[in-house]
Amino acid sequence: MNKNFSSEYGEIKIHKKVISRIAEITSKKVKGVSKVGLECYGLAGKILKLFGYRAIKIKISENQGIKVNIPIIVDYNSNLVEVASEVQRDVTYKLLNALNLDYLSVEVRIKNIEKGGK
Repeated sequence: MNKNFSSEYGEIKIHKKVISRIAEITSKKVKGVSKVGLECYGLAGKILKLFGYRAIKIKISENQGIKVNIPIIVDYNSNLVEVASEVQRDVTYKLLNALNLDYLSVEVRIKNIEKGGK
């Protein structure tokens, strides 16, 4: 399923992969985030990526808007809640502006911690 918009010139369709990619890029820029999406799953993630699998889940519904679910790995020395909150805030801001949305829900799942991140 894609997110559909229309303009005076016709239909605009934005694929879930595009929304997922925006969320991934934005999340990686947050200080304290070591890995995002399939990177969180090591070798299995690399294999799944070859088959087009995405770890960042996007759910689109007409009445509830868009829900984004992002797995991350956080640097050991970071405050987990602060990093997750910043990911939520940055991804929400970026997607609301990029897609002209009224409602968006961003859930961050901290899958693990690791030493030596950003």
